[in-house]
Amino acid sequence: MSHQLMSDGSLPPGSPDTGPSAVAQLHDYRRTKDVRSDLEPLRKQVSEIIAAILAGKSPDEAELREQLRRHVARHPGRPEKALLGHLISVSDRQNEAG
Repeated sequence: MSHQLMSDGSLPPGSPDTGPSAVAQLHDYRRTKDVRSDLEPLRKQVSEIIAAILAGKSPDEAELREQLRRHVARHPGRPEKALLGHLISVSDRQNEAG
């Protein structure tokens, strides 16, 4: 499931609400001056992945979505770092669980 974000970082009308602050932070990199143009395609793809995850409605995954929102907040304008941090956290939790 892909959710195309609008230019302001929001989801189009009729899309599931993912929390405006998290989605808006996904596209902060477009407003920063230190963005390397070669990262733009990667960051766009990663932002779409994050938006799709945050759009989920499964109660079983609510904690994971909240964790991802925290990673996005810790890495404003760097969605690739936010997703990487999230994936590492999930992997660590799975390893600890056995």
